[in-house]
Amino acid sequence: MTQEHSWRLNPSEQHEASYHRLAASIAVDGTEQIITGKKICIVTQLHSSMNPRVVKEADALSKAGYQVSIIAPEFSEWGKLQDKAFEHRLWRIVARPQFGPRATRIARLREFARRTLAQIALSIIGTRSMTVAIAACHPVAPLLVAATKRQSADLYIAHYPSALAAVAIAARRHNALYAFDAEDFHQGDLPSTPEHESAKQVISRIESAYLPGCCYVSAAAPGIAQAYADTYAIQRPITIRNVFPKRNAPTAPTPKGNALLGPSIYWYSQTIGHDRGLQCAIRAISRAATQPHLYLRGAVSGSIRKNFEAIARECNVLNRLHFLPPEPPNMMEQLASLYDVGLCGEIGATENRKIALTNKQFTYLLAGIPVLMSDITAHRDFRKDAIDAVALFAVNDADSLAQTIDHVLGDLDRLAFMRASAWRYGQMKFNWDTEQGILLDQVQRVLNAKFKP
Repeated sequence: MTQEHSWRLNPSEQHEASYHRLAASIAVDGTEQIITGKKICIVTQLHSSMNPRVVKEADALSKAGYQVSIIAPEFSEWGKLQDKAFEHRLWRIVARPQFGPRATRIARLREFARRTLAQIALSIIGTRSMTVAIAACHPVAPLLVAATKRQSADLYIAHYPSALAAVAIAARRHNALYAFDAEDFHQGDLPSTPEHESAKQVISRIESAYLPGCCYVSAAAPGIAQAYADTYAIQRPITIRNVFPKRNAPTAPTPKGNALLGPSIYWYSQTIGHDRGLQCAIRAISRAATQPHLYLRGAVSGSIRKNFEAIARECNVLNRLHFLPPEPPNMMEQLASLYDVGLCGEIGATENRKIALTNKQFTYLLAGIPVLMSDITAHRDFRKDAIDAVALFAVNDADSLAQTIDHVLGDLDRLAFMRASAWRYGQMKFNWDTEQGILLDQVQRVLNAKFKP
């Protein structure tokens, strides 16, 4: 195998990376005209511990001199415990609307009544009423509106459509700016089936009403940015990739993982479930000559685990399928580095899944492990930017994945080269230390435009 160092950045990428590093350093050390002390409120429908993108955003903005507050609901005991890790950050969580299991009995009854009435109203008048659309969007959406209206800020940043309505309404009340960060193409994240049509219309109603008023829109992947521009006829959102800080990475690349049972493939998410290519991966490890073990990290229901184990038993690889418990987000890179390769097996089950880039491939690269990626549009485009650390396989094709596994794991020199390339991509290109400059520059621009003397 020829070891061409094509991982190095080309001149245009070097210029872009240098610009982002400069923007970040300028924003942090205050040598540019940042209006420090301005208040920024970030709103999400998830626990902060379940929303790493929010945490990175809050860290970057608070270190740049802004007063950052977060409104994030409380609905999970695990999420509540993990949120404690952020108690000593520069930013603070100022409101925790409770819904679902964490809410009181009376609050849950109100939640049920609100959702039921909203669904009835939708069936009669559709999405003409924004109040109805907000109530139907998500159980916490009306609570986010109420909490955000009470929080004064100069700039509000929303994550998810339920928060978009909240920040738009609060910004109008406080004569402030608001922005939207699209972690997914949310309308396209639902299947195109009749039973999901009403929910898609609700999302469209909220986004079409409030996106034009945003001072900026950002997206987690180029495909998501283009989908929003095409769907809502807005200026193409800026892309802020879902990368992570270099401090999370191993200090140096290693030639192979150190899983004790043999060659290893790693996958993680908050939840282990269907439509992620995992059934295909189980069948693939049974056909790969390298006989790898498959490690799945995340919360898993009894029925899903039973289904996956049945497939593994049928393929005679039950002893090579391993379920791992969830761990805090800031540990993902160190944990991933223990395994030989990472898996991104998305099957493109929805429009969003075909164009979105999850955080997995960026975690894997920062961890210094190569990525086995299904050949969906987003992955195919991404491989061009990390060619020496990515191997593609046909979507949901166990034979193709088995061949790809053997191609990478069957040659220890190739594996070592791809792991070294992955680590370098993480250090030089795909990391938050560089990427945060895009966010800081954008926030600086919009606040300077509004408040500059």
